Amino acid sequence: MRPIARRLATPLLASLVVVTSAACSTTTINSAATTVPADDVVPTTVFAPSGTTAELLAQLSGETGRLSALVVDGDGQEDALVRIEALWALIRPAIDTERPELISGFDTVIDLIRRSVERRRPADADKAAKNLTVLIAAYGS
Repeated sequence: MRPIARRLATPLLASLVVVTSAACSTTTINSAATTVPADDVVPTTVFAPSGTTAELLAQLSGETGRLSALVVDGDGQEDALVRIEALWALIRPAIDTERPELISGFDTVIDLIRRSVERRRPADADKAAKNLTVLIAAYGS
């Protein structure tokens, strides 16, 4: 072998030995030593709506009016849906008692809201907001 070839072959062979032996080593992960940094903790808030039916309807209208923008942004629409569902759960019995003829319209709007979030359709959220405004006006008259 030539002297230049020997000088190149020796580091190349040494590198090959290191890479090959490193590939055969085992890795152990100690899960007990794993900690979650405080930055990864997501705070939770509880939404507990309260008020008169008119106040709850105003809150429902506000949440629904913002929903389209949340769907477009792709952030926060699930949380808004949870708040809308909670509001509707409180409002529905009052409407069922006082204006039962409006229940199917409200149910249709709530279904449209759900669909807008599930299918990421901001147009459905806009349509729901417009229909909800009409239903709230009909409830108040």
